[in-house]
Amino acid sequence: MKLHNRFVYLAGASALIFAVPAQAQDNAAKDSDQAEARQGSAQSLIEDIVVRARKKSAAERAQDVPIALTAVSGAQIEAMFAQDLTDVGMTIPNVRLDDGGAFPGVSNYTIRGMGFNSTIASVEPTVGTFVDGIYIGANLGGLQETLDLESVEVLRGPQGTLFGRNVTGGAVVMRSRRPDGDFSGLVKVGAGSGNRIVGAFGVQGPLSDTVSAKIFTQYSDYDGDWHNLTTKRRHGADETFAVRPMIRFRPSTAVDITLIGEYGKTNGDGVASRFIEDPTQTLYKSGVREPQGAENLSMNFDGKTDIEWKQVVLDANFEVGPGTLTSITGYRKVDYFSTGDTDGSQTETARAINQMGQHQFSEELRYAGKAFGDKLDYTIGAYYFEQRMEQFYHVIFFGNSNQRSRGVLNHHTWSVFAQGDYQIVPNVFLTAGGRYTWEKKSASTGRTPECTLTTTTQTGIICPLFPEGSKTWSNFTPKVGVNWKATPGVMVYASWTKGFRSGGFNIRTTGARFNPATPNAAFESSGPYEQEVVRALEGGIKTEFLDGRARVNVAAFHNNYDGLQRTVNQGLVNFIANVAKATVNGAELETTFLPVRNLALTANVGYLDAKYKDYILPGVGTNLSGKQLIRAPKWTYTLAATHDLSLGSAGVLTSRVSFNYSDKTPANDAGNYFAAAYHLLDASVTWSPREDGAVTVSLWGKNLTNEKYSLTATYVAPLFINLYQAPPMRWGADLVFKY
Repeated sequence: MKLHNRFVYLAGASALIFAVPAQAQDNAAKDSDQAEARQGSAQSLIEDIVVRARKKSAAERAQDVPIALTAVSGAQIEAMFAQDLTDVGMTIPNVRLDDGGAFPGVSNYTIRGMGFNSTIASVEPTVGTFVDGIYIGANLGGLQETLDLESVEVLRGPQGTLFGRNVTGGAVVMRSRRPDGDFSGLVKVGAGSGNRIVGAFGVQGPLSDTVSAKIFTQYSDYDGDWHNLTTKRRHGADETFAVRPMIRFRPSTAVDITLIGEYGKTNGDGVASRFIEDPTQTLYKSGVREPQGAENLSMNFDGKTDIEWKQVVLDANFEVGPGTLTSITGYRKVDYFSTGDTDGSQTETARAINQMGQHQFSEELRYAGKAFGDKLDYTIGAYYFEQRMEQFYHVIFFGNSNQRSRGVLNHHTWSVFAQGDYQIVPNVFLTAGGRYTWEKKSASTGRTPECTLTTTTQTGIICPLFPEGSKTWSNFTPKVGVNWKATPGVMVYASWTKGFRSGGFNIRTTGARFNPATPNAAFESSGPYEQEVVRALEGGIKTEFLDGRARVNVAAFHNNYDGLQRTVNQGLVNFIANVAKATVNGAELETTFLPVRNLALTANVGYLDAKYKDYILPGVGTNLSGKQLIRAPKWTYTLAATHDLSLGSAGVLTSRVSFNYSDKTPANDAGNYFAAAYHLLDASVTWSPREDGAVTVSLWGKNLTNEKYSLTATYVAPLFINLYQAPPMRWGADLVFKY
């Protein structure tokens, strides 16, 4: 069945479900944090956003949380016409929520200079992604859609106590909108550049006095925004369908249980790759040239990508004694396949196939409450996570199958944690917490010499598995901090935190194994490599003034990393190793100002001084100490203005313009090539014929100056350098009806 037929079917079925009359739930049971200002309005940018970053018994205002945190509401995400989290990340200082580059749909997120540049499935992220309370265990297929979100919270800096492993850079916490007990719905249609067609439908309502339900479906289809001059077709085709049903049970004010399902599927082209002219490169000497214009590519192979995911979350909350008992149970399964042109040239030089299957289960049980006359606000909990992933990888150079691999990873981890805030004197709070984590990983691999081809086209392989071993790790990650609420609108805070990134195995290793009989022969290690540890100091101030019309938040930090994990490329082989130490210093400024009620001005600035130290490049011996970290631009900033113009009886016209800047950043550890700095200009105009915003008509444009830029690159000496191209200018029109 075609994807658009599924969309129509599910939309019709959900409408029939809620056509049955049902009594609305008690208004007192509604979530106060569901109320949002009209989509895209200037006022929505200064509205209080409640967050759950500290896992307390009740949500908190983002301005009251003593950490560097940016919360973006669902209304704000819709106003910026975000396609995925990459668009959201561009508005936050020192944050890059980018695609992985070499293959589409891979989450390679970077916060405060801590990220990685790899599509190896077993590489643990430096930034943890959490969707409705569950951790996303694989970066392949991990780039999240902005599907009917209540909020996105981006926590900058290590979060080793409450979130645990693999948050040495930070955490991205996504929460979907829950059904609130009233009957309402949404219909959205849109069209735009690249033959883009978009549709979304959502409806919610009560099934009884204690049960409400919701379903949201989204579909998009477009041919792509690039022109491939070699294949004579558009590139970047993508067809995506996703559906998220929910059912919520609230028999009393003391019990709140929500079951959330999600299914999604993406079909499209492979990566958008651009060959870069360089006098030292073999292909350049052979006459290969870089295509001109941000919208042009010259790949000989458009590739293909298929991603399918299934997810279910049970979020149960019970008021017990002086606090809340929370259980979050989650299961997720991802099937990922992508093949594409990895050199970006019009010659048949290199293409790659990356395939992964992963499934995971997790359980978090925690209790949050208050004690000692409400002076202590605490959270204690336990967490369990397990996953299994299998990855196939196949690279073809000049028509020959040079690299082949198959790998399997089994992973189990559990932890216990506690954190509390104690009021030592009025308006002064001491924070202390810790987390103990234990984990075990085992791996098996098959490599190029052991793998056989199954087809004459060299697209299929069979690799027998050989054990690589198993290893266990444990770690304790404490946190201490203090914050002072100097006035109702001013808070000052400081903290020291430890975090760690898991050790592991490389299951995408392709080179020959170590052979004691030939100890001097080249071989490729699969690991195990050890944990990466960060110790971080952070201080900041959060302020509100002018009767809440202005906010200025400032944060500064100093992070020391030991055992830094890096994917080291040596010719056609790669391995992961703890090769370096690093120091990251920086500062962030976030401001929002409403000089008048209908005009909002935003300015966010990030500064990074991120450098390696004690880094000798393995196999080469080059000293990289003092080099800038990859994916760590020195400066980033966003300037934006949102204006509401009253049209009287004709409604409201909202205009938004934003300008984003990101400094140049190295494409590899050695700094042989830099991805250039870029400037992006976005704008939109939205007409609401009604003050409540129930109907909106929008025109929007992204990268209006048609900037040619990339988020990452590959340096394969001496063959080629290529950029993984970011989209050129895009535009669209949307019609949204809420009822």
